[in-house]
Amino acid sequence: MDAVENAVSVRTRLAGNPALLCIGVLTLLALVTHAPLLIDFTAGMLGEGYPLNVIDVDFVNYWMAGVMTTAGMQQDLFSFPVYYGHLEATFGANYPIHNWGYPPHFLLLLWPLGLLSYKAAMVAFLTATFALFVMATLVFRRAYAPNSSVPLLALAVFGYSLLMIYTTQNGFLTGALLLFGLAWMKSRPVAAGLAFALLTIKPQLGVLIPVLLVLDRNWRTIGWSALFTVALVALSAAWYGTQSWASYLTETLDYQRSVMTDWSGLFLRMMPTVFASMRTLDYTPDTAYMVQWPFSIAGAAVVLWAWRWQTDPLQRIFTLACGTFVISPYAFNYDMGALGVIAALLVGSQSLSRFALIMVSIIAALSPCVTNLGRSNLPISPVLLLMGLAALALHAQQMRREPLNTSFKP
Repeated sequence: MDAVENAVSVRTRLAGNPALLCIGVLTLLALVTHAPLLIDFTAGMLGEGYPLNVIDVDFVNYWMAGVMTTAGMQQDLFSFPVYYGHLEATFGANYPIHNWGYPPHFLLLLWPLGLLSYKAAMVAFLTATFALFVMATLVFRRAYAPNSSVPLLALAVFGYSLLMIYTTQNGFLTGALLLFGLAWMKSRPVAAGLAFALLTIKPQLGVLIPVLLVLDRNWRTIGWSALFTVALVALSAAWYGTQSWASYLTETLDYQRSVMTDWSGLFLRMMPTVFASMRTLDYTPDTAYMVQWPFSIAGAAVVLWAWRWQTDPLQRIFTLACGTFVISPYAFNYDMGALGVIAALLVGSQSLSRFALIMVSIIAALSPCVTNLGRSNLPISPVLLLMGLAALALHAQQMRREPLNTSFKP
């Protein structure tokens, strides 16, 4: 009888806490899916040699960049045939295809990796960037949601952390930079400017930042961001040669565009964008773009409409982070770390309409589930993102016109 009463009590608590229910279910799915992959990856890291699941990961690009930069061969990174030749020389013939797609100033952060062995460098990179991500999350929470639910936040980012470890991507780093910049953009414009400037290693993640800064008339952060960005470009050009930038703007970007249009495979299922969703469903790149651009325009309109009604800083920041993935055709699930943190803090600290609470909660834990949706031929991540964006905008509009009689807070 006690077991039955406890089960009923748990169901009752979950029914009254939609945020916990949504985040808990998605995190459980992420655990079931990603834990076995993480276990295999950990076994490969602890074992002898370099099994394929340890070297066929995205970190190989960062380590090779460090190795080649310390050897003075950074120019070879920006030409795919030349770079792939280095990969085969290092890891053997028929090594799975990887390509370099980052601007030269990213090398300013990566070159120390070339001083370490591959596995040691990977452990150092993941440890340092995870620590930075945790620190940025704490700083952001203190700035915008100091009374938010810490357990809900930890649960929301748990699945994302599993994903990040075995994919060895740069999401902890870019997520930290975005969170630092957003946390400090009003109180510490110099530090925020540096964080936003460093985020230009992935410029698609900052497409809405200048818009929000202009709307907020935050000219100091805009100025410092521009100054630091110019300084990073100039420093990298002086250190690694202007030809590195010329090659990046011609060869590297051209090859990245061909990857989007000509390649297929798992990477498309890791992208929460309309373009990738259409490609996943076997539509041609031209058709995928024809659907993406109206979706992007609609997303931009919803962002501006939301900002018209939203006065709460955390809601405006969620709109920025979520709207970025709706608008951009090129983004990945491992880029969604900061969005997950922002969404979890929002539902863990504010009373929202039930629909807005459910949709924002789904987004808080969505990133590790993007690939599963794609593999199931149900790539609805961009639709969920747009629905969450619109739901919060509608909530803000209703609250401005007439406070809701019923709201939900976890």
